[in-house]
Parts: sequence; C-alpha cells; structure tokens
Amino acid sequence: MLKSQDIVVLLKVHNLRNSEWTYSKLANSLHMSSSEVYAALKRCEVSGLYDSSSRKIRKNALLEFLIHGLKYVFPGQPGPLSRGIPTAHSAEPLKDLLVVDSADTYVWSTPDGTVKGQTITPLYKSVPEAAKSDSELYQLLSLVDAIRVGRVREQRIASQELEQRLAVQ
Repeated sequence: MLKSQDIVVLLKVHNLRNSEWTYSKLANSLHMSSSEVYAALKRCEVSGLYDSSSRKIRKNALLEFLIHGLKYVFPGQPGPLSRGIPTAHSAEPLKDLLVVDSADTYVWSTPDGTVKGQTITPLYKSVPEAAKSDSELYQLLSLVDAIRVGRVREQRIASQELEQRLAVQ
C-alpha cells in the first residue's frame, strides 16, 4: 500500500535521473530518514512505479497514477488561511499559464511563509523544506497539488506539464 511520501520520493528520484544517488543523500535532500526512503522505494516497486534494478522510475506508470489516481488516493482539501509557500495553481509553472483570482491562493503552511492563502496539506510534512532547496521538485509537487485540488482546467494543464517534465515517450 502506497503512502503519500512515496510520491515525493519518486519525484526526487526523477530529478536525480542523471546523477548517482544514495539513500542517505536522497533522505537528506527530502528531510526524511534513510529507512523511510528505502521503504518508500520498496512500496513503489511493488506497485510497479519504480524499477530497483535500474534505479529508475517507471515514467508511464507514474504519470498514469499521478493523473488518474492520485486525487482519489491522496486527496487535498483547501483549509484555513495561513502564511506559507505557494502551491498548485499559485506556484510556477501554472501561475504563469493561468489567470486566477488572488483570493484563490493555495499554500503549504510554514512559519516563514511570505504568501497568505488557503492551506493545502502537502503529501509529506517535509515537502515545504525539501521544495525550498530544489526548484524542479517544487514545481513537480505544485503540479501534483494542482491535480489533487484543482478544477478541471487546472488539472488538465498540470497533467500536460507533468507529461512534458517526466518526458514520457
């Protein structure tokens, strides 16, 4: 059974596709423990989203899951107003592709946040910290949040962006 942090780990592995990584490096960059990362990748392998022999994600399977299953397995609901880091359609790359009312801003709540908006619970508690140090991961997680909480148009555009970024042939 997948856990929400498994998606975060897979997206980070995708970002590291051209470099060597260890469980320890991956864990540090995601603010998780090495055992959490190892267990996440084992669950993803069982689910058919990760190939441990090549140490690569299965892009087609992951994309299918993100677009068609994620919002049902790990739904997001906008919560109370808070300060935080923008996500979903309030963050890049969707922010530049859509015209959205500033009253509809979504954020991951953090004490040092600079933007006020409705809170979205991130896929894992360390997502805001991990996103601060990896802009590509941040954008992927924001696209995933757009699928989790967005309207149909936002979900469609986020799906197209994810497909391009995961480079599925």
